[in-house]
Amino acid sequence: MGRNILTLVSGTFAAQLVTLAAIPILSRLYGPTPFGEFAVFASITALVAVVGTARYEMGIVPPRSLREAVAVTNLGVRLLTVLSILITAVCTVIVITPIPITPVWTWYLLLVGPGVFLLGYLSLMTQWHIRAANYSLISRNRIVQSGMTAISQVALGFLSPDWGVGLASGLLIGQLAGAVFLTIAAPERSRFFGRDDGRRWRYIVRKYWRLPALLMPHTLVDSFRLNGVNLIIGSYSVGALGQYSQAWRLVQLPAGLIGTAISQVYFPQLATVPRSELRHTVRSSVVKSFALGAIPFAAIFFMSPFLFPFILGEEWTEAGRFAQALTPALYVNLAASPISTIFIVLRKEHIGLLFSLAYTGVSLAALILFSHDLLFAVWIMSGCQAVSLIGYVLLAFWLARPQPKRT
Repeated sequence: MGRNILTLVSGTFAAQLVTLAAIPILSRLYGPTPFGEFAVFASITALVAVVGTARYEMGIVPPRSLREAVAVTNLGVRLLTVLSILITAVCTVIVITPIPITPVWTWYLLLVGPGVFLLGYLSLMTQWHIRAANYSLISRNRIVQSGMTAISQVALGFLSPDWGVGLASGLLIGQLAGAVFLTIAAPERSRFFGRDDGRRWRYIVRKYWRLPALLMPHTLVDSFRLNGVNLIIGSYSVGALGQYSQAWRLVQLPAGLIGTAISQVYFPQLATVPRSELRHTVRSSVVKSFALGAIPFAAIFFMSPFLFPFILGEEWTEAGRFAQALTPALYVNLAASPISTIFIVLRKEHIGLLFSLAYTGVSLAALILFSHDLLFAVWIMSGCQAVSLIGYVLLAFWLARPQPKRT
């Protein structure tokens, strides 16, 4: 278990180093406004991608049967392909109609469909390799994806400075490289695009009905909270959104480095561990997350107002203040993210959905109510999220309690 976590952390750390190395260059090439435009594009793409797979990727790891896991993957790929084609067709129609759209947003619209497909497909294939315990391969893929993204974004930034489409195009190039890498490495890849009979699909839909019916709305609500914040801030100021998104991107790096790795390793264990040991597993993941994140987040909280303008440039001073405000919520979220799959394991998706609805409502309400001062609003939102996530951890710990034996 510890070796698997270390494998994923080391690969993610290397990938994040590539991203960090590129950020000082990108921040001087593009500026806050292009980063704000890119954040809007990325938010829309992420929101739609959740619907694209109907969350069937979370049904790939649990089955004991390889044939069943392949069928779940197959269904997810097909649903994602259909939705991506429909989105591309709709966006193309919007572009060719006489609706007044700036050239920048014309390009963004044309990139939404491919972006949705690549993001969803990467999620499906990552879960497939988690099932096979190919943690070193997942780790290498993150390095490949980050490297291609960084190189492409920098190159496009030199070709078209101050035009945020280069950020979006570079992201898609990196995702495409990652998708190709994971597909080639999957020995069962030919089956994902093979022909399945209707009976097997009907069986999969019946067995995994909770994923699209309960988990997808839950994930969509979570995605709406994360990306809705971007859209709300962007509705007031695209430049402020650029500052905020850069802060989020950098502060979220340690959380993503530790939390994602622990979550991906603990998900198979949570799905198979005896119920009597489940609470111990939950406690272990929370304690490790809190311990691993303490020093990085303390450094971020105290140093970000000074480091951001020094590293990114003087025009990014506000991003450092946003980073400081985001620290409390992201630190507690680090502890909560590895145990988020417990609702799936215990088939309590409805409880997770109710919590997510309340959490999202509190977060967005705080941001809207105090939007006259966006920095202050982010502080209030972060505090509300931190308190809510502590409740989330306690709820997961309670759900994981040993069940009394029936007599």
